[in-house]
Amino acid sequence: MEYNGSAGFSRLLVIWGITLIILVLSLIATLYLINQSKQTIIPTAPPPLPVAANPSDTPPPPQEVNLFLIDPTALTLVPVKIERRLHTELTKRLSQVVKALIQETPPNFRNPIPRGTLLNEVYIDSDQTAYLDFSNHLADGHIGGTTAEGLTVMAILKTVFDAFPDDIKQVQILIDGNQVKTLAGHLNLSQPLHFFD
Repeated sequence: MEYNGSAGFSRLLVIWGITLIILVLSLIATLYLINQSKQTIIPTAPPPLPVAANPSDTPPPPQEVNLFLIDPTALTLVPVKIERRLHTELTKRLSQVVKALIQETPPNFRNPIPRGTLLNEVYIDSDQTAYLDFSNHLADGHIGGTTAEGLTVMAILKTVFDAFPDDIKQVQILIDGNQVKTLAGHLNLSQPLHFFD
């Protein structure tokens, strides 16, 4: 009886010993695997932020532009400063400036461009001639008269030449893609116009 109890106790100690060894080995193996996975998964440094696909997509800082509008008290054109984020490309920048002239009418000023006028397209050739293609409202909506026609044409020219003194030498005004002789019957617009006072 004593022998069997002793043998049973010994067998129990062996089983517990083996179980303990297996547990210790499993724990060591688990810790090793965790340590290895940390080394392979976690990068040493965060990845760099992606660079913008096109750096030119960053909006430019605002720039001041003079729009030449009518001072009603004197019926003369005066420069009115506005701010715009202008495109770096010349043709797009010209389009922005001319569209601003068409659209802007601050308080206490009158716009010499007839209401409803649109800018269809702009083009600058190798001779630095700017072609400004307006909708038919520029002519059809004009009030007429030598003074009014002169103010409209001069507002366009002064605004363009003031904004682009080194890039544009002359301006050709078009209506719906066609050359026109005049807006309201007084000024000859069939040829490109230079700046004149």
